[in-house]
Amino acid sequence: MVKKNFRWILLSFILLISFRVSAQEIKVSGTVTDANDGTPMVGVTVVVKGTNNGTTTNLDGNYTIKCNSNDILVFSFVGYLQQEVSVAGRETINISLKEEVKELDEVIVIGYGVQKKSDRTGSVVNVKAEELNRGSLTDPIQAMQGKVAGVNISKKGGDPNSGFAVQIRGAAGFASSTQPLYVIDGVPGADPTTISPDDIESFNILKDASSGAIYGSRASNGVIIITTKKASKNKGATIDYNGYVSADQTSKRLEFLSADDIRNYVAENGITGFADNGANTNWQDEIFRTGISQSHSIAISNSTENLSYRLSYNNQYNQGVVIGSDKQRNIARLNLTQKALNDILTIDASLAGTFEKNNYVNYGGGMGSSNVFYQMYQRNPVDPVYDANGDFFEFQRDFNYNNPVAIAKLIQNQRDAKNYFGTTKLSLEPIKGLIGSVNLSYIRNDSETFYYEPTTLYAGGHNGYGRRSYSNFESKILEATINYTKSFNEVHNITLLGGYSFQEDLNTGLSAQGRDALSNYLKSNNLGHLNNVNVGDISSWKSTNRLISFFARATYNYNSKYFATATIRRDGSSKFGKNHEWGLFPSASVAWDIKKEAFLEDLDIVNQLKLRVGYGITGNQEISSYLDIMYAYPSGTAPNFETGEDAINFAISHNANPDLKWEENSELNIGLDYSILKNRIQGSIEYYVKSTYDLLAPYSVPVPPNALPTTWANVGQIDNKGLEINVTGYAIDNKDFKWRTIVNFATNKQKLVKLSNDEYSWSEGDKKRLWLSGRGLVGNQNWTQYLFEGEEIGTFYMPKYAGLSQDGKFLFYTAAGGVTRDINLAQRQVVGHAQPRFTLGWSNFFTYKNFDFNISLRGAFGNKVINVTRMVFSNPQILPTLNALKEVLDEIDRGLTDSPKISDYYLEDASFIKIDNISIGYNLSPKNTKWVKSMRVYLTSNNLYTFTNYTGLDPEMSYSGLEYGVDMYDVYPKTRTITLGIDLKF
Repeated sequence: MVKKNFRWILLSFILLISFRVSAQEIKVSGTVTDANDGTPMVGVTVVVKGTNNGTTTNLDGNYTIKCNSNDILVFSFVGYLQQEVSVAGRETINISLKEEVKELDEVIVIGYGVQKKSDRTGSVVNVKAEELNRGSLTDPIQAMQGKVAGVNISKKGGDPNSGFAVQIRGAAGFASSTQPLYVIDGVPGADPTTISPDDIESFNILKDASSGAIYGSRASNGVIIITTKKASKNKGATIDYNGYVSADQTSKRLEFLSADDIRNYVAENGITGFADNGANTNWQDEIFRTGISQSHSIAISNSTENLSYRLSYNNQYNQGVVIGSDKQRNIARLNLTQKALNDILTIDASLAGTFEKNNYVNYGGGMGSSNVFYQMYQRNPVDPVYDANGDFFEFQRDFNYNNPVAIAKLIQNQRDAKNYFGTTKLSLEPIKGLIGSVNLSYIRNDSETFYYEPTTLYAGGHNGYGRRSYSNFESKILEATINYTKSFNEVHNITLLGGYSFQEDLNTGLSAQGRDALSNYLKSNNLGHLNNVNVGDISSWKSTNRLISFFARATYNYNSKYFATATIRRDGSSKFGKNHEWGLFPSASVAWDIKKEAFLEDLDIVNQLKLRVGYGITGNQEISSYLDIMYAYPSGTAPNFETGEDAINFAISHNANPDLKWEENSELNIGLDYSILKNRIQGSIEYYVKSTYDLLAPYSVPVPPNALPTTWANVGQIDNKGLEINVTGYAIDNKDFKWRTIVNFATNKQKLVKLSNDEYSWSEGDKKRLWLSGRGLVGNQNWTQYLFEGEEIGTFYMPKYAGLSQDGKFLFYTAAGGVTRDINLAQRQVVGHAQPRFTLGWSNFFTYKNFDFNISLRGAFGNKVINVTRMVFSNPQILPTLNALKEVLDEIDRGLTDSPKISDYYLEDASFIKIDNISIGYNLSPKNTKWVKSMRVYLTSNNLYTFTNYTGLDPEMSYSGLEYGVDMYDVYPKTRTITLGIDLKF
């Protein structure tokens, strides 16, 4: 018995010793980093599973914890996937936490607030920084090109000093702006070009009226909300640097005749008296260059429990591919958030300054004397650039024949701009869910321009001309809101918003010019050397307008299954007549998450299926001030009948119209959000019908009974309807290799419903649009588009080409079915449209271990462009005096002897697919240096290649105004950019 008990005691002792050995207490240390960029994570919770024993990581991401050797450690942080790791006797455990992918529950920014993507009831699209185009960007809006269905971002040409046009869902008007409203960090009306692309956190686009109605009278063309980067919460101090150098070249050049081609033409045709100046000049080589650009951005951020800030600075220099054109920009920005009173008070402040210097070259406006591209194309290659003395060679071959290199190098055309942005928001949360906020903002944009043409500029002589101007824009904004959020019984969720907004804008400026220069050295820096100053050469101006608003919004959802949103805004604007200064802009939208219903709840393949319907009314007030009243302004001189001397004459602007009011836009939007296969495929389908009516425009009226021949009024109507499809797919999601793809498709059908009414109407001359100019284009038939009721804006209405006559003249079809060479007798027909039938965007994001690769494509299909460059420079009649496209030799071979005529012969299909952006990068985290946390080296190309049948420089057009779809000889060429850059995080 004693032996038996001894055995049990011995066995128990051995087991106890084994347990103590296997579960001995040890000290475990390590570092927790962000799996995305390798940066240390501050405040990560490390807990022994099943106990209260825990700690958090310090500012360097390090932790130390005592535990048993067989315990399990749990690492957790908000927004990241929780990890459980077995200690297994190890004393060092390093962990990388991955962000939690909750695409459906990501937060989107809406007007005066945020909401979960899964709660939206309107058409709101979020584009995050990592999804944007990369590389050398001259405008932050360029980063969003091709990323959102129904948002057409275009730019005609590649001038670094010109901006992009944005058209959302076919936005159009007669005389008002059709650009969207930009809201930057909660400040409406701010300029997006004053932001560095490296400072942008996200774009949120409010596309439909039910989403945009919270901005009332300024939302008819859509709203783009830009959020700038702030310090990451609880990540400690970081320094980010991004720098790149890029090379730009013309993506395509037109093929013109060489000097040998001209000489052969002269010889073959027995032409005498041709002045051969002995050169072999390629004028495109003389004007174009490789533009070398660079950018350097640095950002310092820090975050503590109550204070966070991010200070950034960007220096960017863009050298244009045309000599004499460049842009230098410096941007500084500070974003700061301070918590106080035990987190009851939050202070958000932003300060930014943008300082920009521009050097322009003259182009545009047709065949002008200083149009560098027109002069370049027509310049004969047998003429040299310089004469024997090293001066610019000038030779009067024909009228308006000037040296383009002299134009680019001698003309002073500069701008010096300074833009300031400041906003402070105070938010008080006295009780949970109730937040009162006051936002004070100030914007100031100063711009000074310098222009001078020296006396040595033109072959025919020039007296010299100088001009200098200054303009200032100020905007003062006060906005106050109260927001209340509450949940009842865990299923009823409401958010209520009420607010007031006051905005006052001020525009001032002055300008002075003169002629007969005494000194080319002084240029426009001192206008005192200009002898000839006429009445009207000195001017100044000042205008102001106010917008006062009251708004409210209520959102409700029941158990995240049924959703409803109602918005109302009342705006008062000083721009409109006294009878219609105030307007009301309501909206309502509902949504139903069908997946939450019992009949779909158990269908695992479907993760979300949500139907949305919204309707709203928005407005457009983007016109000049004082169009509703009659006012007098100086207008030249007239004889004083009492003295006989000239005196300043005053003219009257236009008739007063107390009934002038907002343009309005009513829109129905039906959307379906979907997600399947465990959210591997998700997206949305949108169908919209919108009508923009009471369009603003100046109308010709009879005198009498009117006092003046022009009145601003609301008359027209334009309808748009379309379909938008967006698909996001996580095609491959393995440990080492990931592929995410985003496809968007959009189609829009526009209809000009009404131009006129019984009181106001458009004349026939006003309906004829897109007049062309160029050598050989004579007569009064050089218009190409027509404003039809029932058609869309940009409708080409021209004679149809029927071939050549036996003597080489153009023939056109007549209404009777015959042909004629007289364009005045030809039948005009609808031969095409400038607006595309549909657009397409496709973005792909790949990662393989430490490599990342992105490629974005964009296309527009079914649109037409009239190639005026081909029309003017394939004309055989300009040879050999002027240069011509090589195509002119084909025209000669087929017997063309006529001057260019307006017809669909020069109308081309401008459908295209562009490889917009392609980038490859390598990411590494240096292990031998403590001060470099992560590094990425990348190579990027923008506008790499264009697939198109269009024969001109570039098929892409800018869609704004009442006429577009023309490619003339005065377009700055598109560029192809190669960029080498590095991202560093310290």
